[in-house]
Amino acid sequence: MGIAAGVGHFFQSIIEMIQGILGAVVNFFQLILNSILGVFQAFASFVEGTLGFAIHNFFILGTVAAAVFGYMLYTQRQGTTPISRTIKNKSS
Repeated sequence: MGIAAGVGHFFQSIIEMIQGILGAVVNFFQLILNSILGVFQAFASFVEGTLGFAIHNFFILGTVAAAVFGYMLYTQRQGTTPISRTIKNKSS
C-alpha cells in the first residue's frame, strides 16, 4: 500500500501545482481587468466632482461673469478703454 499511496500523492501534487498555476494566471488577468476598470471609474469620479463643483457654483460664476460684462460695457461707454478712445477719435 505504500507505493500506491506514494504514486497517488505524487499525482495529487501535480494536479495541485497545475491548479495553482491556473489560479495565478486567472488572478493576473483579473488584476489587469480591475486596473483598467479602476482607471475609468477614477476618471468618471473626477468628471462627476468637477461638474458637481461647476453646477453647485453656477450662480456665483454667473454673478462674476455678469459683473465683468457690466464693467466692460461701462468702460466702453465711458471711453476709458483704448479701443473706445480710438473709435471716438475716428468719428470726431
